[in-house]
Amino acid sequence: MAAKLDLLDEDEVVSVGRRASRREPGYGRLQQLLRDEILEGRIPAGARLKVSDIAARFNTSTNPAREALQGLEGEGLIVITPNRGARVRLIDEDMVRNIFDIRALLEPYIMRTFVEFARPEDVAALRALQEKCQSACDAALYPEFHAANVDFHDYITDRHFNVEAVRIMKQHNSWLRALSLKNPLTLAHMRASCAEHWELVAAVENGDPDAAVQAIGKHMARSRGIFLAHMRRDRMRGASAAGISA
Repeated sequence: MAAKLDLLDEDEVVSVGRRASRREPGYGRLQQLLRDEILEGRIPAGARLKVSDIAARFNTSTNPAREALQGLEGEGLIVITPNRGARVRLIDEDMVRNIFDIRALLEPYIMRTFVEFARPEDVAALRALQEKCQSACDAALYPEFHAANVDFHDYITDRHFNVEAVRIMKQHNSWLRALSLKNPLTLAHMRASCAEHWELVAAVENGDPDAAVQAIGKHMARSRGIFLAHMRRDRMRGASAAGISA
């Protein structure tokens, strides 16, 4: 039996008249909402996604719903089979390993280029963004830290000239950020992340691309370990609740 599609609380649906309700949200917003639901596990693997259900739930027409599903298929989060509809793919540890394997190739490339071409204003901006991360960490405020961390990494990625590399990074970033909302960082993890950020800032300020590449490699390895540990814990908890061996 297909899992129930429970995408958004009723009070989150905005309706301001017939015309506006049919225009909002657009397919991009729908795609984002569905992506977050899938990656956070609120729409489970194997769940069937029907265009009519999505349109009704979000108070929109079928066209944005259909386009959102096509976008999610392009991201690899769902599988659309002719005459059988769309189903959510399994979001598991193998998928996260694959993401980090790809990032292990792209992150050093992007980081090295940033250091080599950083202008004084870029260096100052990166330090200012890291200071926001540090302030949120010092106050033990994860939502603020998460937002500042996103801005810190996006600043580096967005200034690269390789649009294909940036596109892949942004897609992976959106997946990982949605997953991170399910398992927020602990204060210890935030402190470790901040320390690694400061190593990156120092490398940029010193104009040392080799040190920056080493620092981003360390940062990615720790992040990879955290994501996989969370997913393994969630899998074992699920198996335990179901009374089966992990």
